[in-house]
Amino acid sequence: MFVESLSQPLRERLRAIGTAQQFADGEQVIGLGEVTTHLYIVEEGQLVAQTRDASLPVESGEVVGEIAFLDNRPRTATVVARGSVRLRAIDREPCFQALSDQPLLLNELISALSSLQRHRLQGDAEKDQRSSTQLVDDLSEAALQHRAVRHPYLQALADGELPDLRFALEDFARHYYGYSAHFPRYLTALISRLEDPSHRKALLENLTEESGVYEQEELDELAAFGIEPDWIVGIPHPVLFQRFRQALGVANTAVQDDHIEVLCWREMFLAILTNGSPAEAVGALGLGTETIVQTLYRPFVTAINSLESIKARDSVFFPLHTAVDDHHQATLKQVAAAYAVDPQGRADLAKGMVKALSLRDAFWNWLHQRALDPEASRSSVAAAHR
Repeated sequence: MFVESLSQPLRERLRAIGTAQQFADGEQVIGLGEVTTHLYIVEEGQLVAQTRDASLPVESGEVVGEIAFLDNRPRTATVVARGSVRLRAIDREPCFQALSDQPLLLNELISALSSLQRHRLQGDAEKDQRSSTQLVDDLSEAALQHRAVRHPYLQALADGELPDLRFALEDFARHYYGYSAHFPRYLTALISRLEDPSHRKALLENLTEESGVYEQEELDELAAFGIEPDWIVGIPHPVLFQRFRQALGVANTAVQDDHIEVLCWREMFLAILTNGSPAEAVGALGLGTETIVQTLYRPFVTAINSLESIKARDSVFFPLHTAVDDHHQATLKQVAAAYAVDPQGRADLAKGMVKALSLRDAFWNWLHQRALDPEASRSSVAAAHR
């Protein structure tokens, strides 16, 4: 049992941190897709975790909710009580804070939950009878449902429901560049991990387009969206984003001036691409990044248009990605399908995707808080440039 595998000091701390909760037969404990982060220890009774393909009994001494607890992602299963059940509910942030003065116990908990997560993901992958193409399509759809794509920050931008929309866009432009300008670096890191020459060749074509090289067919398609060739041809995408920054009056900054939130996102994302398995890297950059781009940037297009002061040429970075980024997605999904032929590859694709989405979700959380208090955020920006 999971609880018995933990040290006695950790068991005692979790008992003190958690809150006892009672559930009646058939009562729902967790709902699929919920954005909650409690870990539940079954102290008495039995739960049933229901996924898309199976039902899993969870006995006394076991836990549920470890994926959301570790990765801060939406729930991946519905969990209901079978008979009367007593649980110990442990919320993510209070737990981490309570164990912050005992790093060995915190490390033990995270390591144990990570091991359980890997075991369950591997088991799910072994039972999965979907074709590799269907699995990739399902993962792509799951990515679009993730909080990182449906974040309150993005909705507030699209609806204009922020104290100062222009400041929010300026702040986004100031900080997002420290991540997005490195996309060619991310793509190069992934290419170096791929084993199939045809896969490397396909992604090299994507890398070429990132530098501003387009086929005539692509230019014709972009023209239908009002994008002029001279706005984009021969201009690398990071330079297009710089043009957007300049239109908002955001000064260029050196890499060493990037905020720690940006540095952490960039470095942790690169670590997935360079240190994870090839399948995990494809899951991160393909399923967890490229497949969401069209949807992700639409709120920014809406917000920028509502300002009515930014020229279409200066904000072309966004419609360029929302209009015709399909072929980038298709290429990476084909590569992902090649890694989805065995249980380990399937589990690693999902893991890489969730890691990338979780990092982006954390970044949106930070920008959202800044956008809700523009005066305090302006002060922090001014202080950083003294």
